[in-house]
Amino acid sequence: MSRVGRWALWALCLVWCVALRAEAQPQGVEAPEEIPREIVLGFNPAENAQTLQRAADALAEALSERVHLPVRATVTLDYTTLVEAMRSEHVHFAWLTPSPLVLAERLFPVRVLLTQVRRGQPSYYSALVVQEGSRFQRVEDLQGASIAWVDPTSTSGYIIPRYLLAQRGFDPSTFFARQLFAGQHDAAVIAVQRGQVDVAAVWANPPAEGGGAWTRYLEHRPGPRLRPLLMSPPVPSDAIATKATWAQSHPRLVRSVSEALVAIGQSAEGRGLLRRLNATDGFVPADTAHYELVRRAFQSNRESHARARSGRFEDPKTVYIFSALVLLAAVLGAGAMRRWPGAQRAAAWSLFGVALVWSASAARIPAHDFWRGWRDIGHFLRGMLPPDTGVGAEVFEATVLTIRLALVGTVAAIPFALLVGLLAAENVMPLAMVRRGARFFCNLDRSIDLLIVGLILVSAYGPGAFPGVGALAIHTVGSLGKQFYETLETLDPGPVEAMRAVGCTQTQVVRWGVWPQFAPHFVSQSLFRFELNVRGAVVLGLVGAQGIGFLLQTYMRGAEYAKVTVVIAAIVVLVMALDAISARLRKNVS
Repeated sequence: MSRVGRWALWALCLVWCVALRAEAQPQGVEAPEEIPREIVLGFNPAENAQTLQRAADALAEALSERVHLPVRATVTLDYTTLVEAMRSEHVHFAWLTPSPLVLAERLFPVRVLLTQVRRGQPSYYSALVVQEGSRFQRVEDLQGASIAWVDPTSTSGYIIPRYLLAQRGFDPSTFFARQLFAGQHDAAVIAVQRGQVDVAAVWANPPAEGGGAWTRYLEHRPGPRLRPLLMSPPVPSDAIATKATWAQSHPRLVRSVSEALVAIGQSAEGRGLLRRLNATDGFVPADTAHYELVRRAFQSNRESHARARSGRFEDPKTVYIFSALVLLAAVLGAGAMRRWPGAQRAAAWSLFGVALVWSASAARIPAHDFWRGWRDIGHFLRGMLPPDTGVGAEVFEATVLTIRLALVGTVAAIPFALLVGLLAAENVMPLAMVRRGARFFCNLDRSIDLLIVGLILVSAYGPGAFPGVGALAIHTVGSLGKQFYETLETLDPGPVEAMRAVGCTQTQVVRWGVWPQFAPHFVSQSLFRFELNVRGAVVLGLVGAQGIGFLLQTYMRGAEYAKVTVVIAAIVVLVMALDAISARLRKNVS
């Protein structure tokens, strides 16, 4: 058979095999989809993350029994972390309020599966509330007043009420004389009750039922009552959503999870579980068009912010004063008055005084309310006593975990910090370009906040301990590297110069001339950095690691101040113990 004939025979066999494979696949039958090892549900707490975590774990267990796959619940402390974890597919199904849902839609394709039902309705409301006896009777009366928003990502506490004001012809950026973020709905209504602000934006029940955040959080609190001044139209409730591309590759699993969640809400036991989770009655299939109001409000707020900040300073007078102070400081620093030392010192101190007074004005120190503020601090402190020792075991466990995570983050960073410090030190690295590059890296690394690094790592690895540890390690490299090279440059140059004079290599110089002098400083600074990383455990909590920072923030958000006392006591004891241990180690090394 010729070569052409053999190639034709092989081609005919290949076509025949492909045809047999196509016939073996029945028409209309879906190809098997990849089954993940576990399903991850993501939640963001409204008040108490620990309580939510327990309820979420119960929902995960109930869902696992229905879909016959392991299900894990994870709770984050902010929506950005949850959205980024959803984008990286470390969270498969996220429980999102409408505003973060719209934010997620702007970052990646999202499929909205279910809408939460509360009080028999898949919607809720937003309201602007004021004190009952206040002078405010119409929305127009609020011009020039002070307002407490909840959070820039809060649907009912920021996005919707600002949109309603814009629809009435008021610019939300300039309508109020003072605006602040309270962080939580309860903090916003308490600020109005105390008279710290005139109005607050919070969630509300249907108008026919009355009430909302201001009745729930002030029910057992003495003081003035609040009333709504403006109510929003119905706002679609929280949604269960997933990443669209993940849903496309797991269609049967997504359908199974959606049906299971609806079924859980239809059983008496399941409804009890959902009510403990988020006062939820159940779920209904979502209609993505219902969230159009939130999308319009979200876009309106973005455009409002863009117009307010486009091409101009919000407070040009501040910029002019700052520029003048910097210019005068530069003139004095250049020695313009060096011939008159007394006058130069007087001018420098005068400039410092002016800068301090001007800076204090930005702090808005409330002189007329100073003593009333101390009274409110007294209310807070009384709420911290007596300590709730019932959470002692939980706090101790979180403390141990925090130490472990801080230790790993610090130890992982030390070798890199030492390398950067050696490369940046003038008496160790002779090449100027290398020194400048190492110092630039230290400054760049230290300038990026721990939380930002943590959020970047969350987008890559999902919420958990690793992003927190990684954030600590990365930030420690720059901070500790700077301490190392500054210390190296203060060492006695005699031994180094002597070793170079007799022809020692650079490695020998570092090992025998630099290291013996540097070792005590190395141990001291490394231990001090470890202490700082333990105190910086709040970052670990923000990115989802279950350390003591997570407990502290969740107790504060839930206004469980007696539990906060136990956490603070644990942190104080921990820091004092670490200080004593590090002092002993430094003494042994020196």
